Amino acid sequence: MDKNLDNMEKFFKYDMEVKNILHSTYPKEEYRYSKETLIEYSESLFKALSDIEYYIGTILDKFDFLESDKKYFKNLISAYKDELIKRRYDFNKLKHFYDICFVNMREDLVNKVGENCFGDGGWGVALSEAKSLNEILHVVHQTIINNKNNYRNLPVLARKQNNEGNNITLYGTQNEISNKIFLSFPENLNTDYVEIISLKDDKVIMMVRDVGHALSIEIEKENDKYYVKYYIPKICNINMVNNLKGVNKVTKESIYTVGMFETTADKLPLEIADFVLKVPTDMDMDIEGGSLYKEEGIQK
Repeated sequence: MDKNLDNMEKFFKYDMEVKNILHSTYPKEEYRYSKETLIEYSESLFKALSDIEYYIGTILDKFDFLESDKKYFKNLISAYKDELIKRRYDFNKLKHFYDICFVNMREDLVNKVGENCFGDGGWGVALSEAKSLNEILHVVHQTIINNKNNYRNLPVLARKQNNEGNNITLYGTQNEISNKIFLSFPENLNTDYVEIISLKDDKVIMMVRDVGHALSIEIEKENDKYYVKYYIPKICNINMVNNLKGVNKVTKESIYTVGMFETTADKLPLEIADFVLKVPTDMDMDIEGGSLYKEEGIQK
């Protein structure tokens, strides 16, 4: 397998491993009433820290994160282990440790990542901005999937051009659903480049330049359903964005938004095409609902 493709596959595998660890180490109330189970829980948190150190550390290495990011993460894990030793026989303290160090997610951190981490222009966020393992994973995840170079380093499976002469490219490993998405993607849409990554288990990632600035889409299969998560880094038209399927509603103050919807295999390719067509672009900024509509005095 191509090295870069293998790295991308490993990223999503390890990303899911960390999410599973964060979920499985939740402090159950029954741990409070037995010293034996309390000790076992404390030991499970130590193991979780070591496992997460391996998974995220490997990701940081494979995707060439800054040495300062790697050092910060290593020091954070070390500090967590030292702190855990002080709390290992007190349930309330262990629960507080889990809440703050494992799963806490600050709204200001989410907003900072949303405003700064996007394709073609986003500078990203330093890992030192994250204070919990959940926040670390969020920064790492958004940094990787919103970097166009991580797409373009992968093997090309197919390529076509839209009516503007810009490339629509399918990368990665062959799977049926990504091929259908590629073939169904509208060529009459006025975009810059479109990048589609096809991975194992019907995992698909997309970046569409000049749609919501740089729309990113992540598609995952679970049982017989497909879950489509998306991130729009620029709100060109409030009305159009708020009409999108599964969107987190926006206001005039919103800089970005995210959303999710579910669908089935037979509907997915056309739903993706229809969804992308409905996401506003810079061309929609001076019509009603657009960010320039009132400023230009167009409103009647």
